[in-house]
Amino acid sequence: MSSGGSSSTHVFALLWGGQLVSLLGSSSASFVLGLASYAETRSTAALAAITAVTMVGSIYLAPLCGALADQFARRTVLLACNLAAGAVSLALAGVTDGGFGARFGWILLLVLAAALLNATLSVTLSVSVRRLRQEADLTRVNGITSFVESIPTLAGPALGAALFSLVNPALIFVLDGVTFLMCAVAVLCVRWSEADRPVRRRLRPFAGAAEGVRYILRDPDFRRLQLVFTGVNFFNGLSMAAVTAFVVASSDSGTAPWNLAAVNIGAAAGLLTGSAVVIVLAGRVDRRYLIGGGVLVGALAGRLGLVATAFVPLWIAAATVRNCSAQLSNAPLTAVWQERVPENIQATVFGARRLLGQGLYPVAVLLGGVAGDRLLAPSSPVVAPLAGLGGTFQGPEAGSTVLLVVAGLCEAACGVVLLRSGRIDRITRQPVKAVPPPDRAAERDLAPVRREDPPG
Repeated sequence: MSSGGSSSTHVFALLWGGQLVSLLGSSSASFVLGLASYAETRSTAALAAITAVTMVGSIYLAPLCGALADQFARRTVLLACNLAAGAVSLALAGVTDGGFGARFGWILLLVLAAALLNATLSVTLSVSVRRLRQEADLTRVNGITSFVESIPTLAGPALGAALFSLVNPALIFVLDGVTFLMCAVAVLCVRWSEADRPVRRRLRPFAGAAEGVRYILRDPDFRRLQLVFTGVNFFNGLSMAAVTAFVVASSDSGTAPWNLAAVNIGAAAGLLTGSAVVIVLAGRVDRRYLIGGGVLVGALAGRLGLVATAFVPLWIAAATVRNCSAQLSNAPLTAVWQERVPENIQATVFGARRLLGQGLYPVAVLLGGVAGDRLLAPSSPVVAPLAGLGGTFQGPEAGSTVLLVVAGLCEAACGVVLLRSGRIDRITRQPVKAVPPPDRAAERDLAPVRREDPPG
């Protein structure tokens, strides 16, 4: 891609502008898929199957996606994935137009394909930031990209609900396909330099995926950092079902849906607010405090603050602070990885990072649901003795309160580790260096030393 400042700014704006349109379409289509599936099948298992297949593609197969992305030029990957994702959306429109029942297997197959393509697009766009933007402050740039990616979480479901009430769901998937094709056109319209071509290596995606995991685990600093965030994501997953259960159990039957919707809107607003705060604070606050402090504040205010009272405005505030703090951690954390990992293997490492960081998340969600139903019932030996504390520790929400407190305290401990650990401090306080202009010789120098592996 072009190394000039104004040219790279134009490329960045065009690609991420197209990404915003595409994410709006995908967020709306995803909402409609779940809504239409349940409306036709009345099956919770169908919804769970769609969610599970999406997680398999976006989390568990992410290292494979990243390794494949590093084998080709970034432009080629973005173009191919957008075209393929558009075709998948159009195919989904054709399949769902005939109903969900007999064709549900095909729907799951297309959902898996979409998840794989979206994972590849996500890691490719993340690692492209380093080359697209030549300035030193990648934290601020990641704040901007996070802001773009957060808008659809707020607007997408509302747009999807409006479209669902007006048109056939199949048409919404057609519109989603069109947004991917628009992104493909945007990729074709920008200038790309010869430096975008990768160093030629044998196409061995499985070996590459394994190498991405090894790259993280063999570096003591990266290994410790990744381990802490694996814990953060695990405890976050453990408390996900408890948040919904707490809000519903603490509300009157008539207000429960509205209260839950308000909390979700507050959470989406927190993502946007956090991205804006990162843009303002980047370069002014030590990244160690943004990363560790974001985890700590999110745990204390977003989890412990949520169960402090059964007052709806405070629930909304807790959800907002929670996701605002998450953005404060994520943007500078991504910048650290972008700076420290060689460009030619960044997609591989970012895919491995997603697996190691989020791989336990679905398991934690299931464990949290089981614990809430069986181990933490209000009458259980664990919860009943706490009723004397009053407040939300008594009543139908008591079990969810206990689970949220435990998960929140564990997350807070992870935040303290991030703030106090010497190794993590060493990573996050590395001096920020401006990204040099693309250079083929330098890119070859960054290629990892490879041993001769047996064919396979």
